[in-house]
Amino acid sequence: MLEKRYKVRAARCDYRASEEEVYRTLRRITDPLTRSWEKIEKAKKVVIKFNMMKPHERIIYFHGRRRELVDDAVCRSVLRLLREHTTAQLIATDTNPYTNGYRTPQGFNYEHHLKEFGVEYVDSNLPPFKDYEVPGGGLMFDRYTLSSCFADADAVLSVAKMKNHAFMGITLCTKNLFGLPPMIPPEGRARTYYHHFIRLSYVSQTLPLSPSRA
Repeated sequence: MLEKRYKVRAARCDYRASEEEVYRTLRRITDPLTRSWEKIEKAKKVVIKFNMMKPHERIIYFHGRRRELVDDAVCRSVLRLLREHTTAQLIATDTNPYTNGYRTPQGFNYEHHLKEFGVEYVDSNLPPFKDYEVPGGGLMFDRYTLSSCFADADAVLSVAKMKNHAFMGITLCTKNLFGLPPMIPPEGRARTYYHHFIRLSYVSQTLPLSPSRA
């Protein structure tokens, strides 16, 4: 029998829930994840990947809630919990496929949340980069080129929308990490490569970074 080395906890909030209710729910379901919190509490640097990057005009809402992306209340509640648990340097990172040159623009849609909680932002499309070996050698690629902001990170958090993806069904936080490889040549390439309906199923098993386990 395989040893169970992780825990999965879930809860539902109605779309009409207040931000305070979202925060209390998130705190209730994550409080028992002591191994994850111990790692974060000891950390000097925590890197966060939010599934939120999109131009303001392309964000789809349902009664004020983001439909395809992590909601503002969830983003703020995650940052609030982190600030309660750690004094570590918090860095959010992502790539932006929507602008000419793939640079993240000033005033991107969740920048104000990061600033309120004192979180820095690193554009993962821009150097410096570092090659990261895949633990165990990988099933398809043995290394990935990513932002150097991960090099000395003590924990990496993936905060994603629970949604489906064509060909792959429910992808949860795994597909969120496909936003990390740079897109600008020569280090990177267009993100459609990582969304290929054949390659995704294999590459998703070899990414070197994953959500912090309990």
